[in-house]
Amino acid sequence: MTTHYCLCGARLARDNSGSRCSPCQAANRRGGKNAAPEVPADFWDETDLSEALRSRHMGRVIRAWRMHPRHGRQPFPQEPVASWMGITQAQLSRIENGSPMVHLDRLIQWAQVLCIPADRLWFALPEETTVPRDDEDMAAQPPEGVPQPCATPVIASALDKALDARGRPFAAAGMSFEAGGSPSRPDRPDQGKTEDVVDVLSRIQKLNRAVDPEIIRHLRGNLRHTVAQYEGLDHSSLVPALLKERAWIGVLLDECSQPRQRQQLFEIAGATSGLLGYVAVGRGEFPLARAYCVEAFQLGDFAQDFNLQAWARGLQSFCEYYARQYDEALRLAIDGLNYAQSGPQSVRLAINGVARAMGKLGDAEGVRRSVDQAYDLMLRNDVPAGLPSSIAFECYSAAQTASNAATAYVSLGIPEKVQYYVDLALPDISKSESPWSRSLVMIDLAFSLIRSEEADLDRAAKLVLDALSISEGRPIISVQQRTSEFVRDATGRWGNIRQISAIRDAVSTLAVR
Repeated sequence: MTTHYCLCGARLARDNSGSRCSPCQAANRRGGKNAAPEVPADFWDETDLSEALRSRHMGRVIRAWRMHPRHGRQPFPQEPVASWMGITQAQLSRIENGSPMVHLDRLIQWAQVLCIPADRLWFALPEETTVPRDDEDMAAQPPEGVPQPCATPVIASALDKALDARGRPFAAAGMSFEAGGSPSRPDRPDQGKTEDVVDVLSRIQKLNRAVDPEIIRHLRGNLRHTVAQYEGLDHSSLVPALLKERAWIGVLLDECSQPRQRQQLFEIAGATSGLLGYVAVGRGEFPLARAYCVEAFQLGDFAQDFNLQAWARGLQSFCEYYARQYDEALRLAIDGLNYAQSGPQSVRLAINGVARAMGKLGDAEGVRRSVDQAYDLMLRNDVPAGLPSSIAFECYSAAQTASNAATAYVSLGIPEKVQYYVDLALPDISKSESPWSRSLVMIDLAFSLIRSEEADLDRAAKLVLDALSISEGRPIISVQQRTSEFVRDATGRWGNIRQISAIRDAVSTLAVR
């Protein structure tokens, strides 16, 4: 029985009398769910669409395409367009209204989905060869069985293609292929022969190298366990294991050629780099933290995972906040919201990123809006109970949101707001395994006590000293900075009195590690 193959290399089903497999037929069927319908050449001359193309903003181009008068009185819906592009309707909405997309691979993909002419684009499309469509005249094609050069790479049964009618390899029989595809015997043994069957089969084997799925499952499970236990662990002790895991993932990526598995490995690698970045921030190693966080974001792009990219932007904003680069922290958090949409990372970006940075910048109205936005976004997500990991891939909890709101209002010097949000956060934080979360909320409460009209320095000083004892032996940059700011503010009001001197002495013994 003769075996037939599609141009993509897939073996055709016995009952498929055509020349194309089902996926290829679907992908090349205009007006189907994988591509936009064909449009006339003058479609792209419409005023709004032309202006969108000149703006070099793909989101505006997509929106103008949907709003085109050719589609009728009603705009073309977002849902099918998002489906063509492999994203959700909410993500498409954010892309249309957010910052310009700069990632070339996505720009190319979306331009191809909408069939935008190359001469209208501000970037170059890769060279492509045309695959015949199902409705084209098949009579013009050579009969089956005659070898022809393929428009796309053929990865089929190597043995079927490499053997002649007698079951011998063409190369072993001294045969080679001419330009037309017909076998011929060269005049000399080495004429026209650049590689043999083994070379081709070896190349095919490399294309099919995969990683045991159990390895990927265990890597992902180990990573999530580390994230879940992060609040109660000694962060410095995590670094050797994280470095070893990250290096091994790099080896697996070099060895793996399966697209889906590579995407999964990119995702795990990005999260691992992000964890290393978070630990580096806690130790005050900002240049290293920035490098890890950039790597995490880039790997999220390779994984085509918007949630991972939003998570990485949150880490970058967190890093810049403690590096006291508040404008940059704000910029990164806002950009992260473009990736998060209204998803799990949106609450963290709004409250930990935007609100806290605006507090440091003295924007009281901006803090109020961002806090309100965070609570609104909580209504759209599954909010965990208690106090989950501060770097979880899921949504912030109510306690985490309230504690970050308190910190934002500490920066603005509004003690009643600090007290309000601390009261909301404290019940869950008091029961948590995170010494740093308990320390930070206690220091925020101490701030509200020294800034109120009826200041209570004694109680405030005791809270700070208790906070330092909770995380004693495991200091991180956030506790150190927050305590130093308390000493500065209290000294400015009362001078270097006994209570403040005691805190200053305790701070001097801290060594971020």
